[in-house]
Amino acid sequence: MDSLGSSWLPTQTLILQISLIFGLSSPSPDSQAVKYPSSSCTLKRTVGTSVQLTLTSPLHPNVREIEWNWKSEDDEKTRLLVSWKPQTPNPDWYELEEIYKHRLNLTEMAFLSIRNLTMEMSGLYTAKIKFNSGKSNEEEFRLCLYDPIPHPQIQILSSSNKSGWCNISLECEIPGNAGNLTVTWLSQGLPRHLKQRGILPNSRNLSLSLPISHINSHLTCVVSNPAEEKNATLHLEDICPWRGSLQSKWFWLGILLMVLMVSLGAGVWIWMRKKMQTRRGRWVHSPARGFRLESYSPGPSHRGIY
Repeated sequence: MDSLGSSWLPTQTLILQISLIFGLSSPSPDSQAVKYPSSSCTLKRTVGTSVQLTLTSPLHPNVREIEWNWKSEDDEKTRLLVSWKPQTPNPDWYELEEIYKHRLNLTEMAFLSIRNLTMEMSGLYTAKIKFNSGKSNEEEFRLCLYDPIPHPQIQILSSSNKSGWCNISLECEIPGNAGNLTVTWLSQGLPRHLKQRGILPNSRNLSLSLPISHINSHLTCVVSNPAEEKNATLHLEDICPWRGSLQSKWFWLGILLMVLMVSLGAGVWIWMRKKMQTRRGRWVHSPARGFRLESYSPGPSHRGIY
């Protein structure tokens, strides 16, 4: 770490760890109660998607019939859906409400396929497998449905820099009805001792203090429910651009120094060249006086011996 703000490092690092340990993951304040806990859900899907209920029991010749029924989560009413028999070419569908009739399909392996899911279609689906021996077996699927997650946005509530530290306050904004959602902040590019995760009752807001040497990284706000997740990312350099402007100042200062050095060197070279042109000389030898430097000026009337 550079010397800038180095005396503050232990205190500021502690502040960052506390913010991240206690401020990163929690249910949204607008969370709605779910009738069945997520752990009891066999399948988790988002409204508008599709799902296929796959049987694990093999369809050996001893199977006489497979009957699917559905117990709605809303009214807890059990509906018979379809009956499949190996001897018949087509499944036998029971009478269904128009809203469900064209959304259900049975595959050749007697798997129940549901498309364009609505919130009302959550609940307990049961396949009753009947054998020629008179015995039967049941496979259950609890389908839990969730509203689609809107795309989150990271809002900058405040930002400042002081003594080499970038102080920021952010909010993970979720448009619309943000019920039953979890908000998690993730970081990338930060040192391990500055990167933690934790829980706080309101984790949409995050406050950090980062040293100047660590803002070349980014933070990601992850919004999720048990069925899907969406995220938004913000580069820290976009929040604290003063580091980039400082680098830009040093860059242009370096360019200016280079121009000055080149100009100075050119001036010295021109001065030396003129000096050599105004005073030239050569070594001559005579038996009486030995070697001597004979110099002269360019003018025709001046000539001297040094």
